[in-house]
Amino acid sequence: MSTKKPPRSVNVKFFIETERETDGRWIAEITDMPGVMAYGASEEEARANVYALALRVIADDVQNSRELPDTIKIARATA
Repeated sequence: MSTKKPPRSVNVKFFIETERETDGRWIAEITDMPGVMAYGASEEEARANVYALALRVIADDVQNSRELPDTIKIARATA
């Protein structure tokens, strides 16, 4: 008799903080993910850039660990 493992699920929420730099650029950061920050000419661009970077970090983690959950739910939230 084999025991089947229940599906593994991961919920990821990104809390994006933004700030305008003195030179006019915007910086966005996901504080729960050290080092995940990105610049943009507008606040929206900075948010999009940091969101994409966070997804790349997660993809690298999955690829390197070789553990893929059955489902991943990603929600973007703003601080």
